[in-house]
Amino acid sequence: MSKPTFILAPGAWYPPTAFNPLIEKLSDYTCRTVAFPSIQQATTVQDLQPDINSVRTLVESEADAGHDVIMVLHSWAGLPVCSALDGLSKAEREKDGKQGGVIRLVFFAGFIPQVGESLIGAFGGAPPPWYVREVENGTVTASDPFWLFFHDVPDGQEWAATLRPHAWATKNAPATSAAYYQIPSSYLLCEEDRAIPMAVQQLMVDRAQTRGAQIETEKIATSHSPWLVHPEKVAEYLRRQAGESIYTFSGMKNT
Repeated sequence: MSKPTFILAPGAWYPPTAFNPLIEKLSDYTCRTVAFPSIQQATTVQDLQPDINSVRTLVESEADAGHDVIMVLHSWAGLPVCSALDGLSKAEREKDGKQGGVIRLVFFAGFIPQVGESLIGAFGGAPPPWYVREVENGTVTASDPFWLFFHDVPDGQEWAATLRPHAWATKNAPATSAAYYQIPSSYLLCEEDRAIPMAVQQLMVDRAQTRGAQIETEKIATSHSPWLVHPEKVAEYLRRQAGESIYTFSGMKNT
């Protein structure tokens, strides 16, 4: 049985290259990354559709090649990814006589949106105080990305310098679907996250589970960027999501 493909979707501001240390630990898997237009061409993006399209293009190419896919969603990426997978789960494609498709979602401190809900709307309609808007060019940045995202990451200041402005419009754009109701999911709760505190992560999981989502959780004692703190541990976590039988390492806790 062939191994699934990992498609990794970065959170707001993060470039796809942020996943390189993790991909290096998964060298026996095919790994692909999403380059979101709202990050790569932030000043030109006016809604969520370009990001949705970028996800669908990658997933369809792998699925049409007959490959199973595991989506890895970091932070904000939960919004476009969960909106992009209609008809692309393995179960749905099998009903249409097609091979391949998405078999699991894996959230890293990820946003779990309800249909019609934007990221900012989910948090009461007001952006976090650390959002810094550039109204003239339609973008937003984080005021102290090292402190928020990388405080425990080796070379965290260097990673912070790789972040890019993000299209403000996509922070207010509503989710158009909720793929986690159709696709089994896993959630890696980041205990020392300063951007999305663990209590908020757990609330999103609880809300989705109450409404019928199948979401398994584990905890890791890291910041918002767990794979940059412990790339080997996170790679082994992903291997288990792919069906490998691997011992649960110290620092990763079932919940």
